[in-house]
Amino acid sequence: MWKVIVCDGDAAEREQLIDLARQCLQGKEAQVTGCTDWPELDGMVKQALPDAVIVAQDGVEGLNTITSARSLARRILWFSDMDFRVQAYRLCVPFFCRKPVSRQKMEQAISRLINTSHKTGKS
Repeated sequence: MWKVIVCDGDAAEREQLIDLARQCLQGKEAQVTGCTDWPELDGMVKQALPDAVIVAQDGVEGLNTITSARSLARRILWFSDMDFRVQAYRLCVPFFCRKPVSRQKMEQAISRLINTSHKTGKS
């Protein structure tokens, strides 16, 4: 089963991203949940290591979450209102894209995650 956490402080946007992730994982057994910030994400990760974390917080708050979650770097899909491409590259985040998040962007992110996971044995 795929376990995905969407971290976004905006409740409406978080629900939209959860729905998009579920649509993109259709046909796979998946559990997609949400959280609002790094402390909540940290607690969820300690309970069960997710296959992916989608961070969609705005500005420096998103960057702070990404740097706090360095141990998850290869599992992070990062969407931001600011251009943090260089930081994403330096932190080994496999997918970064600017907001707004469309279905096409989410499909691209999930596809990259699935292709990376196939190389490590997850299906």
